[in-house]
Amino acid sequence: MSYAPVQISMNLKTCFASAGVVLLGAALAGAQSIATKTNPSTNMFERTASGNGVTVKVARQPAIWSTANGLTWIERSSGSPYRLYDVAFGKGIFVAVGNEGALVTSCDGASWSGRNSGTDARLRGIVFGQNMFVAVGHEGTIITSKDGRKWTARNSGTTARLQMVAFDRDKFVAVGWKGIILTSANGTRWKVRSSGVSDRLDGIVCRDGQFVASMTNRIVRVSTNGIMWTEAELPRQRSEYD
Repeated sequence: MSYAPVQISMNLKTCFASAGVVLLGAALAGAQSIATKTNPSTNMFERTASGNGVTVKVARQPAIWSTANGLTWIERSSGSPYRLYDVAFGKGIFVAVGNEGALVTSCDGASWSGRNSGTDARLRGIVFGQNMFVAVGHEGTIITSKDGRKWTARNSGTTARLQMVAFDRDKFVAVGWKGIILTSANGTRWKVRSSGVSDRLDGIVCRDGQFVASMTNRIVRVSTNGIMWTEAELPRQRSEYD
């Protein structure tokens, strides 16, 4: 079998080299793909990350989708039998996390390698900031890595299920069940903050200088510093009957 020449960017060459991968001929052309779709099905659970000219999507399935043009999506094999819940990009690599401590990395969004996360807890969220990856999950699990390959467990100060983590400017914020909110300036030392609620917090994003932690479909907790939180209600979407 012969392959057409593959053009590899310097960023990808550096990434593969740092991962100990030798590029021979059509190494990238042989990356395993499962299916190609112009408009793959989407759901409310999907998470995406972009880098190296590629966008990667996970959606609580073992497989991973990637696109280089935003139109044609290719389903990739992650090599993991477990569902993947979140993905982040930093330092030239993608890192995806999921059930039973599943953690896989890729330089190009096509070829994925399994890594030892050091935990069998269900990982639910990951973010890149302060020059490191931070992943969170069940049983208060927090792990960090400078390169996406070697991971270190951190003391979160809680056993609650952590659902998601975000980073903005100089602070990480993680949220989870029982209204738990944690903050960290460096990703390694964490403090429990009072959210003012005991409900499950499923998501955390940063928009316009504010952290927004989601509760029900319209009720959120809002903070400018990750420490003091107030309640807010999202505008109701108009329906065809309004």
